[in-house]
Amino acid sequence: MRARSSPKSPPPHGGRLVEGLLAITPPLITALYAGLCGLLALVLAIRVSLHRSKERIDLGYEGNSDLFRTIRVHGNNIESTAIVLVILAIDEMLGAPTLAIHLMGAGFFVGRILHAQGLHKTSGPSLGRIAGQSLTWLAMAVVSFYAVYLFAVRGRL
Repeated sequence: MRARSSPKSPPPHGGRLVEGLLAITPPLITALYAGLCGLLALVLAIRVSLHRSKERIDLGYEGNSDLFRTIRVHGNNIESTAIVLVILAIDEMLGAPTLAIHLMGAGFFVGRILHAQGLHKTSGPSLGRIAGQSLTWLAMAVVSFYAVYLFAVRGRL
């Protein structure tokens, strides 16, 4: 990708100029949150496996509401994690400030932990579940709107 920058102006996409080409910085901060989210997904998957083993249920949940809830804790986490991490990485590569990336990543990760704990304890409303889902949705909205904002100020059609 050719950069349209003069030597005096900063690169348009948060990267750096290398011999006239734009080098996008790898999303290293996002890597931290991707790793943490991966570890959380691993813990939740192990909980499903242990619960299945205990109940001797290999597939499905056979009407076992506790197993169903354990499966949903894992599934709910997986359903939102990928899209948020992809957009967070895009935000970071487009030059979002380090603090913003950390706030969005940490907010999302804390939200996923709170939600998992809250839903694991009860299938009904709980403080952890409500706070966790609220943080998750807030982080998802912020990373998404921030990506649109970065496109608007740095992108071109």
